[in-house]
Amino acid sequence: MHSWRREFARPKLGNKLATLHGQSFEDFFHELMELADPGFFPVRTSQGDLGADGLAISDRKLYACYGPRVFKPSEVREKFRGDLVKAVENRGGDFDRFVFVHNELRGVSPEVTKEISEAQKEYAPLRFENFGLTRMCQVLTKLDDATVEDLVGPFPATELVTGVGMGELAPLLEHLSTRKRHSVTPDGVPVPSSRKLEYNRFSDEMRDFLLKALPYVRLVGDYYRGLNNPFEEDEVAAAFRQEYVELADSHEDPDTVADHLRWYILGNKAASLKDQIDANVVLMHFFGRCEVFRVPPTEWRPHGEVGGGGAV
Repeated sequence: MHSWRREFARPKLGNKLATLHGQSFEDFFHELMELADPGFFPVRTSQGDLGADGLAISDRKLYACYGPRVFKPSEVREKFRGDLVKAVENRGGDFDRFVFVHNELRGVSPEVTKEISEAQKEYAPLRFENFGLTRMCQVLTKLDDATVEDLVGPFPATELVTGVGMGELAPLLEHLSTRKRHSVTPDGVPVPSSRKLEYNRFSDEMRDFLLKALPYVRLVGDYYRGLNNPFEEDEVAAAFRQEYVELADSHEDPDTVADHLRWYILGNKAASLKDQIDANVVLMHFFGRCEVFRVPPTEWRPHGEVGGGGAV
């Protein structure tokens, strides 16, 4: 799928999910997963679903859907706990991961994430996963264009200039915009080793542009540590990773890949220099986490160093 179509796929999926509730949401989820994963089996509800709305046999994942018209945390917590208890009692040998599938486009409420965190401790070693808009978009964009259009509607006939970025990053970008103005750059901000930057063959101009973001990368970590949602950073990281892999498959020039990742954050409309640097801050956070761009093997040696300091 072309990158401009991926940019449209997310808002189209969001618009689709906004119209789906209850059984219609569950039906859409079943259709999506059956198209994407031949090992996924929808669970019929005629005789009770035993706490499951779907099973992925190969991954040993049990999926439970929550698609209320109004997302009331107390009701969702009660249904989550009820489904979990039934699933463990009736299907405990069938799964290792309990996947919380929902239609809440704004993200899971703190009350619900707290309930999931407590359940993860109580039911260890069972693991829990969040499956919302970002994860659905990851699954959707792996399908062929015709199938995606069947699910969420047709794309524009030609590439358009858009302002569509990752919805979850809007609050983060606002956080960076505000905090950067009041942030004192600490002394001795480490300049990373050129190892990963040189291994990925960035131009000198791109490397210098990316390095300008480094003093503020810590603000991204501060933002995610301050959230009540323990899943959001990993979910966004997974989306970044998928976008990078698809871009790297179609573009050999790493500078072009970096440009497209900025468009992924901001949209491909003209952006101010400040916005581009804010996007670079986010990009370098996930660069440091090794979610994007290639990691050099231990035996590889760079031709030169940018400066002293820790590795990225």
